[in-house]
Amino acid sequence: MSQRSRFMPFILVLLAILAIVQFSIAITGNSPSYEWFDPLIDVRDVLVDRHVQTPDEESMQQAAIVAMIESLDDPYAIFVPDDKEKAFMKDLDGDYAGIGAEVRMIDDELVIISPMENSPALNAGIQAGDVIEMIDGEPANNSTITELIDRLTGPVGTEVLVVARHKNGEKEQITITRGHIQSQSVTGIVRRNQEWTWCLDEENGIAYIRIRQFNETTPQELVNALNAAARQGLVNGLIIDLRDNPGGSLQAAVYISDLFLQEGTIVTVTGRADPQRTITADSYEIFEDVPVLMLVNGNSASASEIVSGSLQANDRVAILGSRTFGKGSVQEVLPLTSGGMLKFTTARYDLAGGRTIDKKLSEDKSIWGVDPTDGLVIPESLDELRTRIESREPYIIITNDEPESFVCGDVDWLANTYGDFQLSQALIAVRSKLDRGAWPQLTDEKPVSTGVREEVTVLAKHRLEILKTLINVDKELATLQEIQDDSDESLLPMDANLKSAVMTLTDEDGNVIGEWKVKNGNIEAALDSLQLENTEGSEK
Repeated sequence: MSQRSRFMPFILVLLAILAIVQFSIAITGNSPSYEWFDPLIDVRDVLVDRHVQTPDEESMQQAAIVAMIESLDDPYAIFVPDDKEKAFMKDLDGDYAGIGAEVRMIDDELVIISPMENSPALNAGIQAGDVIEMIDGEPANNSTITELIDRLTGPVGTEVLVVARHKNGEKEQITITRGHIQSQSVTGIVRRNQEWTWCLDEENGIAYIRIRQFNETTPQELVNALNAAARQGLVNGLIIDLRDNPGGSLQAAVYISDLFLQEGTIVTVTGRADPQRTITADSYEIFEDVPVLMLVNGNSASASEIVSGSLQANDRVAILGSRTFGKGSVQEVLPLTSGGMLKFTTARYDLAGGRTIDKKLSEDKSIWGVDPTDGLVIPESLDELRTRIESREPYIIITNDEPESFVCGDVDWLANTYGDFQLSQALIAVRSKLDRGAWPQLTDEKPVSTGVREEVTVLAKHRLEILKTLINVDKELATLQEIQDDSDESLLPMDANLKSAVMTLTDEDGNVIGEWKVKNGNIEAALDSLQLENTEGSEK
């Protein structure tokens, strides 16, 4: 059977036949007796009646809610008050009303990175690179980007008047009628004339699809992209890019995993209030035995880990990149009858074979998240990440200033012009799979040891940032001591001479990693440049 005929059933299948997994929340009757609230009521009454200042009762109420949530030690639990619900749902669903443009603050100016496809902004004449100087007669500076976005968004059908400074320096007053915006979560490699190119290798029939996040529309967007790639003859191999994807909808992750699995466990969900549930493939696989490679990194989290991990555990895909973030917990959003919404963790999820995704819950502290396939462990440095994002941007925005033409299948172009070395290696890997029937060994890096090493590097950098903050505090203390009255001995004495200072770094168990003597008495400069002199004489 030819590759194209083998792929044809996929094109005809409607997303509606896929199994839908519903998750519901039941409020149980485990509410405490009214005595539980007595101390809170007493404290509130005393403070309202007798505190020297009139308390803000709304702030007190908010603080009590926040304190209850913080006591859970759940970094993903939040309370969303009434006035923040719309913004919260916008971020959650990618569905809102506004002008439809990607923006960024650059040098305190609101810059249009790109208008969105068929958006009010694009239709009104907003261009990539425009600087928005005025919004409804008020300057678009001296505000946070969140505040400026709030001024641009609004009900469908309402108008917003902006002054845009184009790249040629000309200023234009533009009226934009706000519309319904649905953020696109599935993209290709290059966008021209508002159309995505899915072609990564035309000669070998290899397609590239990037999933930026998982929301309600993502499964249908992916189906549409796969159909478009199929119409272009790209049916022999597929690369799905989940790098920097923070996750999102669990149902979307299950849908998409099911597209590629004939059978097997997708994910197991275990909670305290609900019994353990194992979600399995429903035999509606429509992307049959086509080699699939997924790209992941340390910013791939949650739903990204479910999709990549479930398909890897069922031997359906190879994975290239570096270990994923390790967020294996399920959050539910519950509207409260008193107003507002509560987002909180209700369960954890594990992959087929029992591997725990969540970094905090894993019993083996060296194992979490999803590891790349052996031989395809290719880490990306922070500088390489920045280069990839900056180099890719001109090729994915909607603009009339088209850069150098894209040649489908050029590995050197991917690595050097597009700035994506990992993607160039992914193309080499899929080609090898098609030629030899097996995934290649591109590196000797080991998945577990590399994942642990990268996490150690992240934590070490975090520790250095904390040290720099402490040094700044010490400087302020030293300055205050210099100007204090000689008779004032209330401040603690402090030796500001750092020329002979020695800095000791230890691991989390207190074991000494090394000792370094600060050169020239400047700890901050030493941390910035890592120019620390080892006490034995060598430099680190």
